[in-house]
Amino acid sequence: MNFFEELKRRNVYKVTVAYIVTAWLVFQFTNTVTGVWDLPVWVPRLVFLFLLIGLVPTVIASWALELTPEGIRLEKDVDRSKSVTGQTGRKLNYFTIGMLVLVIAGLVFERVFLADVGEAPAVVETVTEAERSVAVLPFSDFSENQDQEWFAFGLADEILNVLARTPDILVASRTSAFAYKDSDKDLQTVAEELLVAHVLEGSIRAGDGRLRITAQLIRAADGFHLWSQTYDVDAEDIIGVQEDVSLKIAGALQTTMDPEALQDMMRVGTRSVRAYRAYLRALALRVRALRTAETGNYESSYEQFELARSIDPKFAAAHREAAKHWQILLNPTRGGTSTDLAPAEILENFLARIDLAIDTAKDPVEESGSKAQKAVVQLRLRTAIRRFQTYLEARPNDYRAWHELLIVAQLAADRESADEALAALKSGGEFDRFAATTYIRTAYRFGAASAAADYGLAALERWPNDAGIAYQTHRSLLWASRVDDAARLFARVKEIAARSPVIRARQVCSEGRSDDVLEILEKLRAEEGDNVGAEWVILKMLGRDQESAELVRRFESNGVPFQLASWLVFPTFDPAPFPTLMKMLERENVQRPPVGTIPFACPTVD
Repeated sequence: MNFFEELKRRNVYKVTVAYIVTAWLVFQFTNTVTGVWDLPVWVPRLVFLFLLIGLVPTVIASWALELTPEGIRLEKDVDRSKSVTGQTGRKLNYFTIGMLVLVIAGLVFERVFLADVGEAPAVVETVTEAERSVAVLPFSDFSENQDQEWFAFGLADEILNVLARTPDILVASRTSAFAYKDSDKDLQTVAEELLVAHVLEGSIRAGDGRLRITAQLIRAADGFHLWSQTYDVDAEDIIGVQEDVSLKIAGALQTTMDPEALQDMMRVGTRSVRAYRAYLRALALRVRALRTAETGNYESSYEQFELARSIDPKFAAAHREAAKHWQILLNPTRGGTSTDLAPAEILENFLARIDLAIDTAKDPVEESGSKAQKAVVQLRLRTAIRRFQTYLEARPNDYRAWHELLIVAQLAADRESADEALAALKSGGEFDRFAATTYIRTAYRFGAASAAADYGLAALERWPNDAGIAYQTHRSLLWASRVDDAARLFARVKEIAARSPVIRARQVCSEGRSDDVLEILEKLRAEEGDNVGAEWVILKMLGRDQESAELVRRFESNGVPFQLASWLVFPTFDPAPFPTLMKMLERENVQRPPVGTIPFACPTVD
């Protein structure tokens, strides 16, 4: 009898096969339990190592030992005429078949019930347009050192951004969804408050140079998991994870987009993991800045966008976000600047980055959005409106772009485009805080102050602690001459009032207390920094029109017309004293409405 026949007689082959099948079943069970219980990423790897090591002694034992009616004995001590290896072999066959049945049953269970194998399960019901809405909650950081929060925030924010660009999916804004970080509310309550049908939640766990990213899309009505998956990946694979999560969610919500176009949209715009990680860190810092109003986070966010675009010079999104930083600094009505650079240098920085965003745009839609942004700053108003409309045809859920369109429509006194933007923001504001805030902030400028105030009061029922909505609603109430309602709201927002001289000035002005407004103005002027925007507003409330005009005259001859034109969004701003601004309005064929008056203006002070 040769060696191989002896291996067969001693059931070494059958023991080896039975061990491998059983080990595979144990390993798959470990993987499943690890995902469900969110165990550390090293658990399945340790189990696999033990199973692999265990194969060697198992094979040796099957050669050296034999199972007899009297128990396990050394094979050399067993009488060949009394050997029962044939019976043992048949038992091993039955055992292996049983294990294979369990393997098959496990695969079926995982495919049908766990939906955790990388493909979105088929959804039997057809998702209606109303149900095609989702809130992306900030991912949780379960890392041992709790040092991946920036990555968890950034990844969720980028998934949100990508989904928001899909035309037939409604996505709650980051300011709305991310407010639920560390909330103890159940997902159904969160979905009801955000007015969405689905919620995406996830977690990040880092360890041993690898990442475990878990994401699950949940239907709020019944808690059913439309899709879920756990990714165990190297840090170099995070781009693929983000793209895959976005694509799977869009697929589960049954978007009507062409699959190829959808897949192209989900791409992040860079293949550099270092650039992408810097971009995610920038997004996370920006979210933190919005949440805390700390200017340091804005600056840090910009630095990370700069890092991302320096690592990958073809990363269009990073170029565009960096350009937005300089565009904000160019606008003195946004609360002044936080740089010592001259306006011409700020403009140069903006143009350098927005031109790169245009040159590296991955598709015509993104290119149109960046060109619109550039046209606004260059005061090519009609061109900017056309570019934004082209962009929004493909990205109708981008409420920041609707906001930009609304701003340029105000500069151009284009009521038709403004009404289009207002309608989109009003509709989106039913579930998106940013859209709601922007609608309330702007509608009063078009004669809809009372409607904007009612909308704001309703929004505060949904988001009672939102400072931006409270601030804008208070102003709309005063523009609607609803002074008593404004006073009641003012009493609720004392913390906001403590930080904002403008809201305090509006309230006391509406109460006829001009001396108190003068005191607020003097304190504002004594503060450090350039508070030209707030000072101009208070001067207009005091009826000191000539002084307010002189305050902003410095922006007429600084070589950056956009700065002075920024005041055109205010219905009380009169461009007549500024010849260069009037020439621009004539060039763009802008017919400005009559200068508005403030219904809650302060009584005249001698």
